[in-house]
Amino acid sequence: MDSSLVLDAAAFYTGISFLSSDDKTFYTTEEVFREVRHIKSSYSALETVMEAGKLRVKEPTGAQLEKVRAAASKTGDSALSPADFSIVALALELDTALVTDDFAVANVASLLGVSVIPATPGKKIKETRKWIRYCSACAKTFGGEKKECPLCGNMLRRKYRKIT
Repeated sequence: MDSSLVLDAAAFYTGISFLSSDDKTFYTTEEVFREVRHIKSSYSALETVMEAGKLRVKEPTGAQLEKVRAAASKTGDSALSPADFSIVALALELDTALVTDDFAVANVASLLGVSVIPATPGKKIKETRKWIRYCSACAKTFGGEKKECPLCGNMLRRKYRKIT
């Protein structure tokens, strides 16, 4: 791993310090950058950081995105946003750590072996989880994103099983 970090939107919202990290280069994707552009007074600061070469916007390859989609399907986190998929894929592609506070993003990243750094101290993911849906009436479990039990019609609930 090199001295770069990939930043999710949470890193920008919590106020990551670009100046205190002289040896680091920060990366994000266009999807995430679009999300954070609306930060009122910080947009000109973001442009300055980009002009200085400290922040780079880069897109991951399609192959990396497919790996992330497959991992999200395994963990039951397939409802991630396009920005979420892109940021995990970029961290995987660059073989570097990802800064995020999103537990679903961290869950998928952890399954792929991507190191996750919490944007907010104390929000570190402790285990990788696989989310499943279950019917509280007939006690059957289901994968995927079904909302209703195909056997009895009851609304499905979500629970997890620890992977690591």
